Amino acid sequence: MQTRFAIAAAMLMLLASGQSRAQKSEAWLDFIANWSPEGAWSYDLNPGLAKGLGGAQWVEVYMASAATYQPLNWLSTEGNLEVHYTYDRTTENVIEIRPWLGFNFIWATFGNYLNLFYPFVSFRLEERLRWYQPSGTFEAKTRARLRLSTRFTLNNETLVQGTYYLLFLAESYTSLQGDLKEVSADRTRFQAGLGYVIALDTRLEFHYVMMRTRNTYTNSFEEDSSIFWLAVKHFF
Repeated sequence: MQTRFAIAAAMLMLLASGQSRAQKSEAWLDFIANWSPEGAWSYDLNPGLAKGLGGAQWVEVYMASAATYQPLNWLSTEGNLEVHYTYDRTTENVIEIRPWLGFNFIWATFGNYLNLFYPFVSFRLEERLRWYQPSGTFEAKTRARLRLSTRFTLNNETLVQGTYYLLFLAESYTSLQGDLKEVSADRTRFQAGLGYVIALDTRLEFHYVMMRTRNTYTNSFEEDSSIFWLAVKHFF
């Protein structure tokens, strides 16, 4: 367990050391409901809220729904539809509809290698449809996302009740048709977190996320966003 805590501390220091550029802060809050009937399919519904902190004057609400099909223990596919609304006093309000498809390649392991728990690599291709108000303009762009994610259980081998676990994620974003107009266009994401299994059907996770972004309204320099994210997960 001491080794895994050392890994977590090293990852957090690495995230903190990357904050050499302009800084801003955000807070995210999510509730994720999952339904996994017998068979290879599972479904998610995820309402959420994001808010700029400090001098930022924007707030975003969103709803995501996903269907996942896992025919093999090492492979799953996902289809997702997200709807976002952003209220921003400094630029424009935005409605965004974001369908995407993804593939996850999973290493089905647990209880070994520092209690590594089901790490995976995923690739997502998403279409971003954005309506800007009050200008009435519309933009549509395609973006690719490559993600590496894993967990380490701390006091049990699997996610049973009472288990603490660490979470790590790294992700890159590539705009395939140029950038949309955004105050914070995502470039890279690094994330570390701590989770707790409250009950077999409920988990609580706290994440610290460092996003490298670019203001494409002004085409200004890249900057870092420090994000504090609380997620509640419930399984039916």
